[in-house]
Amino acid sequence: MRSGRVWFRPLGLLSVLLVISLVLMSPVYAQTTIRVWGGWGTIVDTLKNELNPMFEAANPDIKVEMVDIQGDMQGLILNIIGGVAPDVYMVRGEQMQSFIHQGLVADLTHLIERDLNMNDYLPAWGCMMRDGRYYGVPAEGGGYREDGMFVNRDIFAKAGIAPPGPNISDAITFNQWLELSRRLTIDQDGDGTPEQWGTHFRTTRWYFFLPSNGVDVFTANWADTNIDTDEAVEVLDVLQKLHVTYRYSAPDSYWFENRGNVAMNILWRPRIAVAPQTIGDKFDWSVAPMPAGKAGSVGLTKMNPLAINPATDKMEAAWRYLKFLLSEASQRLQAMEGRAVVLKSVALDPKLVYSDKPPYNIMAFLGGAASDVIMQFEPPSVSRPPAVTQALNQLWKGEIPARIAADIMAEAWRAALRGQSQ
Repeated sequence: MRSGRVWFRPLGLLSVLLVISLVLMSPVYAQTTIRVWGGWGTIVDTLKNELNPMFEAANPDIKVEMVDIQGDMQGLILNIIGGVAPDVYMVRGEQMQSFIHQGLVADLTHLIERDLNMNDYLPAWGCMMRDGRYYGVPAEGGGYREDGMFVNRDIFAKAGIAPPGPNISDAITFNQWLELSRRLTIDQDGDGTPEQWGTHFRTTRWYFFLPSNGVDVFTANWADTNIDTDEAVEVLDVLQKLHVTYRYSAPDSYWFENRGNVAMNILWRPRIAVAPQTIGDKFDWSVAPMPAGKAGSVGLTKMNPLAINPATDKMEAAWRYLKFLLSEASQRLQAMEGRAVVLKSVALDPKLVYSDKPPYNIMAFLGGAASDVIMQFEPPSVSRPPAVTQALNQLWKGEIPARIAADIMAEAWRAALRGQSQ
């Protein structure tokens, strides 16, 4: 018995040494550091203060270092060309195709096909795909349907008119939008400046209305433009009437929230996160879908992706970071902060869709069909022709009608597209 006890002592010492060696060899002491540029806006603080600590706690072998890049996309491109760009970076959705075209983002297709079930996510990946391949993941932006109609319910109640409803099937038509804007625009003293405005939309976002009439600015693969079709001209004509012909559209997006004197405000979904604070108890409000045309109410998908530097030597660690941002825990935290998310189990959670306080129901941003923002912009190798910009300026000043503006834009775009193919 005594010899047995002596035999166990060295074994216990070996066990302790083995445990110590395993601890010393554990990932806690062998971290991989990935550098991340989170882009702009509130997502940067959310990453830094909330999501990155969550990721590091679940992945102790990876440390996330946030970096800052000046100069937006141009600054990012300079960093990539100079070989000093971070491992992961945010790209503006409307410029993602250009980044793919120039080889500035890594192909993630094999990783996405290996680790993700795309049926779990809303189809908000358009701008980060090319030829069926994936080059980023949706990270920040307007979500599946970025723009919607913010409705001042008090103005409608005072006029004795039922406000537009929240579901896609409730969408008012373009003509109804025009008529309601007329009825709800009030110039009491006749000085030409209404005290109450029927609507507001930003002329710089005119293309958000085209999909509801069945067209994008460009056809598939940018083979041609749809801008001079009857469907596109009809939309431009309604917008011109609202903005300049009859002046039913307020001059400022934020008068809806700050002054409470705009009945219907076309704006992006992220305002849902801040409108409760800016509006307070000034008036009751809700949201409704984009106006409906020949195709019904069709939204426009606009998400800014996080992409991976194709030159990184930390691809697997960078991918684990992106995959975490698409996880239930990450998506739910972001949704609770009012941010648009793409994981269906979170985005469509009734507790997050419906509420007993404004805006009550946000299905206007989640249901129905949607087109992608990339088909509203020129292909990566084509710059916007000056004639297009000039025609739009003349349209919004009322100097030329919608048909002439559309014909000018079509001719300029077709010439640019032909030059691309030569």
